[in-house]
Amino acid sequence: MSNVRPSPAKATKAVVDAIPVGQPLMRLLDVAWRARRAVLLEGPTGIGKSELVAQFCAARGLGCTVLDLSLLEPPDLVGLPVIRDGRTHYAPPVELPTEGEGILLLEELNRAELAVLQPALQLLSARRLHTYVLPAGWICVAAVNPEGDDYDVRRMDAALRGRFLQASVRADREEWLRWAEVAEVHPVLTSVVAAHPDVFATSSPRAWTYLSDTWSVMGPDEFASPLRATVARGYLPAAWAKLAAAAVDDQPAAPHVEAADLLTADGAQAFADLCDQLRLDGRTDLLLHVAWQVRRLLPQLGALDRHAFGQLVGALPGDVRQRCLDRFDALRASR
Repeated sequence: MSNVRPSPAKATKAVVDAIPVGQPLMRLLDVAWRARRAVLLEGPTGIGKSELVAQFCAARGLGCTVLDLSLLEPPDLVGLPVIRDGRTHYAPPVELPTEGEGILLLEELNRAELAVLQPALQLLSARRLHTYVLPAGWICVAAVNPEGDDYDVRRMDAALRGRFLQASVRADREEWLRWAEVAEVHPVLTSVVAAHPDVFATSSPRAWTYLSDTWSVMGPDEFASPLRATVARGYLPAAWAKLAAAAVDDQPAAPHVEAADLLTADGAQAFADLCDQLRLDGRTDLLLHVAWQVRRLLPQLGALDRHAFGQLVGALPGDVRQRCLDRFDALRASR
């Protein structure tokens, strides 16, 4: 951004012993998984607790099964009774893992009904439910919101908490910005977050991510209209929404890039001319915005092979060009 506006709210005092959602929490999960100990992640809504567990599992090739306990009734967890050979057995739910290695993520543990909480305790402490046994390569991780006036949750007593390696977790701006760069969060929004150290004191990372997803599908006319601010107010507290919407006006409008134009015979040359002009104008911020648009358009550029795409993004700065190529390769590998 060319101008940094003042933050709409002062930062609250940080919880010094809370673990940032990012690599520090990844390392804790790694230790807990190797020790086969259950983990309790306690922190505000929207800071990425569950998403980080999924990323941890994906990075290590582990399975990840999610159970939202607030939506379950006892049979959903314990299993339905069946009569076999004159005796009662319980058929475990298909969601419970039976082999391999991974994490069983228990969402909303402190919002569950008592009748669900009791069998969950057995799963956490004895790693079993009746005859079902959690495989040796799996651990349980519970993600909850803290007790207090902000959340309608059940108090967790010492007996329940004692089943876990307990970790208070918090949003971390630097960790989120590193993630946002890879996740293609809107560059205007990452600029606002980068400029305000207190941003996550009164807003959640998830809200900024959702706003980015919605802004990214808006056409140029929609984005230039009051709809931009209306969408921002739908995700962020009013002061942050006003700041985010106004941040767009603090810089010249970025050129709009269309997939159809990039795929024409002279698309690569036209794109190179655009990049050269932005560079001559000293608008590297807009150059980054244009590169972001290209990465967002990759699913529509399937007609290009890697060589052709490399030529298309050849006019971008080296690190930005490499990011585009890495994204291209990742999408091709996922097909």
